[in-house]
Amino acid sequence: MRRTFLAFLGPAERGSAVADIAARCGLAPVAVAPDLLLFVGDGIATSQLPDGTRLLGEIFSLSGATCSAPAEGWGNYLAFSREDSGQRITRAPLTGMPIYWARYDDGVLCGSDLEILTPLLPDTKIDWDFIAQSLVHINLRTDRTGVGGLSELLAGTRLDFDGRSVAVTPVWSPWDHVEKADPRGVSELAPELERRIIKGVDRWSASRHSVLLELSGGLDSSIVGAALAASGTEFSAITFVTPGADGDERYYARRVAEHLGIELVEMPHDATGIDLVALPTYPLPRPGAYSALGGIDRAFCDVVRDPDVSIFGGIGGDNIFEFDGTVAPILDAFDTFGLGSRSVGVLRDIARAGGATIWEAARLARRARRAGPRLAWRRDVDYLNPGALPAQAFPHPWDEGAAAASQAKRNHVHSLRRIVDFLDRPGRWHGRDVVTPLLSQPVVELCLSIPSWTWFTGGRDRAVARAAFASHLPAEIVWRRGKGRLESLCGAAYLAQRGALRELVLGGRLAERGLLDLPRIEAYLRRDLVERDFDYFRLIEIGDIERWVRAAEAGFGPSIDQR
Repeated sequence: MRRTFLAFLGPAERGSAVADIAARCGLAPVAVAPDLLLFVGDGIATSQLPDGTRLLGEIFSLSGATCSAPAEGWGNYLAFSREDSGQRITRAPLTGMPIYWARYDDGVLCGSDLEILTPLLPDTKIDWDFIAQSLVHINLRTDRTGVGGLSELLAGTRLDFDGRSVAVTPVWSPWDHVEKADPRGVSELAPELERRIIKGVDRWSASRHSVLLELSGGLDSSIVGAALAASGTEFSAITFVTPGADGDERYYARRVAEHLGIELVEMPHDATGIDLVALPTYPLPRPGAYSALGGIDRAFCDVVRDPDVSIFGGIGGDNIFEFDGTVAPILDAFDTFGLGSRSVGVLRDIARAGGATIWEAARLARRARRAGPRLAWRRDVDYLNPGALPAQAFPHPWDEGAAAASQAKRNHVHSLRRIVDFLDRPGRWHGRDVVTPLLSQPVVELCLSIPSWTWFTGGRDRAVARAAFASHLPAEIVWRRGKGRLESLCGAAYLAQRGALRELVLGGRLAERGLLDLPRIEAYLRRDLVERDFDYFRLIEIGDIERWVRAAEAGFGPSIDQR
């Protein structure tokens, strides 16, 4: 539990049980005040700002000057400060360290994970409204969790406690940067994006003694590798190899490793490492770990045994570089420039990037215009019982301001929200120092300001990012169109474990609650797979939520004392 913290906001005399749990977990006191107890594991950096604010994690200056307040920096910090109104906790935007909270006695209990909070929570009942929401609104991460009464303080928000009530307020919004549309072209934007990514990677890597890059051979992880090399960081890389050609990225990973002069570990994994029905190993406050990634997770843990190795990756690249597979950027361009050569050029670029003709792209754009904008989070009722599911999504701070943005920029922000939800899912990252430098606040803010069509300049997706690192990577990596996939591996795991998955889903708690379309699921499970039939992913997804529910009912395994 080295990367763990526990805090209590309220009368110190009420926090004796909190202090006891912290001592049993080996956490050291960082702050002991009349209205704040804060205990931290030795795997979390701590510091203090000039105004007395206690920081967990890292903060990097936005301006280059010394940070005197959290708003002047970015990073993965949590800031604990004493205000006139009471205690305040601020979580950094995007990459902020996870923190969960609940009302406790006369105060507020906060912690990094469910494992350390569970012994102190009076009741850990499943929030079934949340479970129904998770089924129908995929990857919708809000402050709600699957544990009743337990909330997450989302990245870019702050919590204020005045001794009686709690108020949560957003302190960062993507729409503020979408509004600052940057009119420059790729040739001017690319050097700025290059500078911000390299500078961000340099900041993240400076305090880390051992860095390992998860290198797929795709553009995004290759960019992070190039930035690590440009910043002078010593690092090695690991890539995962599947039996099927769709997931075998060795050629591209090798080309990047050779170009950067780094060691590359090639780790094979196959369907035998995937268990679609086993209960989650680690307790998470909401359904998280993807069983389909279990093979990669196990292979990684077999090779990388040192928990102090810092894991870097290209997570978030597609999302911030506006890898939009819709025609929304075409509508953006016509709304901005009207009917003319500039808009027609965008139409041509989007069509080329998507492998379509101009006429096909124009027809799709016309259809999208007629359909109108989509504001709400996508609702997916496939294989579910619609009558038992919520019609509206839980609210999120970023809902405010979405209506004023174009559909393409709403897609961009929704994509950013989806990847933020992914960051605590892979089992191989549990308890490790994981860095996602492409989600660094200065990088994301620049990317949000770039108009949607600019990302497709020349008929290539992620055009600004490609141009930014064209001089750092082999041309076949920079201009590569495809990327590795896991369909064949997951399809093999599904076919091998279909019987067990049937028992898990059809005989589980979700079925008992009437949340599933059982006849349709049963019919699909009897069918043979056909080419381009990927509905089994939806059943695996439903199974993952069922697995979490059963683990929650079982108490997520042994208690802290038994560990």
